[in-house]
Amino acid sequence: MSEMINQLQTIVDELHEKLEHPDLAIETKKIQQKLREASYNEGDIQPLADCVLALLLAAKSRGCSVETLFDEVNRVAADIKSRDWKKMPNGTYQAM
Repeated sequence: MSEMINQLQTIVDELHEKLEHPDLAIETKKIQQKLREASYNEGDIQPLADCVLALLLAAKSRGCSVETLFDEVNRVAADIKSRDWKKMPNGTYQAM
């Protein structure tokens, strides 16, 4: 896993420079666009991968490394997994 993290970090660092240090606002727009694309073609995984990359770039703009972000994702996932969830009328879930 650490090899993949290192490869992603190198790519994120290069893209962050190439894209002139995109901030959270820019990456938010990109994520919204890519999620719309994903909703039109359920079989296409690329827009979702683009969203993950945009999140990594947004984290970089906040001074966080790829490893730090994935460590936090792991911590949050473990916390979420331990909660009880109730399905809301709008189809989302709320922790109880």
